[in-house]
Amino acid sequence: MKRSLSIDTYRGVGVSLVLWTHAGLPGVPGSFIAIDGFFVISGYLVTLSFLRQLDRLEGNDPRAGRWSRYARAARHFAEARVRRILLPLLATLLLTLLAGWLVLLPADLNDLADAALMSVLLSGNLHAAGGGDYFDAASNARPLLHSWSLALEEQFYLMSLALMAVFALLRRPWAFWVVTMGGLLASLTWAQAMSSDPATHSQAYYLFSTRVWEFLLGVALATLVTCGHLEGRLGRWLSGGLAYALGWAVMAASILLLTPAAPSPGLISVPAMLGVCLILLGQPRSRLLSQGMHLRPFVAAGRNVYGIYLVHLPVIVYLGYAAPPLGPWSGVAAFVLSYAVALALGALIELPFDRWRRPRFRWILLADGVLVAVILGLCAMIWQGGGVPERMPEAAQRAYLAKFLLNPERARCMEGELTTTGYSCTYGPPSDRKMVLIGDSHSDMLASPLAKAFATQGRQLVHYWSAECAPVGSAVAELGAFSARCAGLATEAHAQLARMPGVEGVIYAVLWPWYLGYGPQELPRHLVESRGAPVGSVDPATYRAGLMAQFRRTVEGLTAQGLHVYIVSPVPIHGLPLPEEAALNLWYRPEGWRANLQDLTRADYDAQGEMFRQMVGAFAGRADVTVLDSAGVLCPGERCEVWGEGSPLYYDDNHLNELGASALVQSWFK
Repeated sequence: MKRSLSIDTYRGVGVSLVLWTHAGLPGVPGSFIAIDGFFVISGYLVTLSFLRQLDRLEGNDPRAGRWSRYARAARHFAEARVRRILLPLLATLLLTLLAGWLVLLPADLNDLADAALMSVLLSGNLHAAGGGDYFDAASNARPLLHSWSLALEEQFYLMSLALMAVFALLRRPWAFWVVTMGGLLASLTWAQAMSSDPATHSQAYYLFSTRVWEFLLGVALATLVTCGHLEGRLGRWLSGGLAYALGWAVMAASILLLTPAAPSPGLISVPAMLGVCLILLGQPRSRLLSQGMHLRPFVAAGRNVYGIYLVHLPVIVYLGYAAPPLGPWSGVAAFVLSYAVALALGALIELPFDRWRRPRFRWILLADGVLVAVILGLCAMIWQGGGVPERMPEAAQRAYLAKFLLNPERARCMEGELTTTGYSCTYGPPSDRKMVLIGDSHSDMLASPLAKAFATQGRQLVHYWSAECAPVGSAVAELGAFSARCAGLATEAHAQLARMPGVEGVIYAVLWPWYLGYGPQELPRHLVESRGAPVGSVDPATYRAGLMAQFRRTVEGLTAQGLHVYIVSPVPIHGLPLPEEAALNLWYRPEGWRANLQDLTRADYDAQGEMFRQMVGAFAGRADVTVLDSAGVLCPGERCEVWGEGSPLYYDDNHLNELGASALVQSWFK
């Protein structure tokens, strides 16, 4: 089939936008819509190729039956796809695994092996869907994340064999259109439903069922073209310069206006996909328009699109691991380097099309089989070795293992021994003397060392907690900013506390700046990423004042009952995954490339706790209320500490691990 400059141009622009976004560069929030267009193009080209192959076979052998022609066309189609797709894909998977062995931390290497296996099974989209939102920073640090779209392409190719069987074997064209348009409308309806639901929005991005409508749109367009339904005045207009320019204009508007929060791939994607259809049909007769749109760099990139797309993301991710100190130029460097490497390696895949694909098909299959065996063997080594931490020096291993120093009783407590919502449990043997700990996930890390400290005094610890929850009183639900689970946990915990005999004190431990904000003008992060209320549905000032007032009332009520209240001050929020960054610093990063793990100053920490100090200021001088200071251990000098006994004190950027939590508790309850 003769190459189309319009298609090559679109592919070149699309893959460049994808690289731009993956490199972390701004300005094109809707660049993801370009990938949607690739699916339309695939449906169009696959169908066009298949139908023309059927026509050629009918012309060469008019007496051949429908099944014979279809079988030969299907065999030719499948062989061409295998020759073009599998060998480059498998080679890229192997190279990515080998590079990952050299640079990835154990958990990430394990995930890479999982992704490689799913890619071999043509199911990379399912692995990606299980890893969270495509647009999360953590997701974009996965070297094979982009394999989701390649997996969908492969699934579409398999489906097209069945679809073309309907076209080739049935004598009634309406049956083909019922299948095609019925599938398109059903998929689009399902995509709209899933992408509009916050609970399924991220999964909708990856699934066959929500994406196949885009491929079927290309199938329908190719069928209309092949069957001559787009001839005459309408066809001339659709293939003219005005329609072509309109298609590009609609795509450009979508790229500039859509955001990752848009319910894509639902109805909001339809205008852009219709724009792609106009680009596919476009045959601009104006020399100015033709030369202006078919720019050589984009045409060249479009002709190498498969190789570029395969290679670019591993390059970007591994460059991010190395973390060269490029400052504001890091995104530009990632874009340029990934493009250069992808072009170089992509040329080996795309340009010698005729040469390396000439061998007999069985030799191609043998090479594919060898690569699959090597990939699976390497994956098995990775899984068996738990990510093979032995690749790292001992100091790096010790730093990395700090992320696994978690509360050993967490799983038991998350079963909810005492409440119907949230998490709750007791620590230590039953006792008439009790201490109650209430909080979020930060209280979870303090629970075990607190229980050990209280056990020496003959006191039992009772713990209530829930993630992303500030259970500061029984009326948390009235704030309208917390999940039903959080509100239920807060209500149950305080109701049980009121009836519990032998309680001597209550400890509240949450990441206060997350719920209060860093200052009076800053929107609390909890409202930005809330699971309990949509962003914008709660007035920040009213919410903050209500949270402070409710906590003060709770404390006053508890102290009136003769209980001592302890309030844990916030731990520092560092903004870096400390065990991982420490391990990479100790492993292979050169001196000047190492992440500064102690860049948080005491002044920065004090700024984080401004609203907390305002809240607890009402209790100053009270003998029955104690603020447990975290700064004495974690920020004793001008800069906050992250190390203790040769290991990080945190398991991420703001949660203490057992080492850090034990150090804090020892400073409070010696």
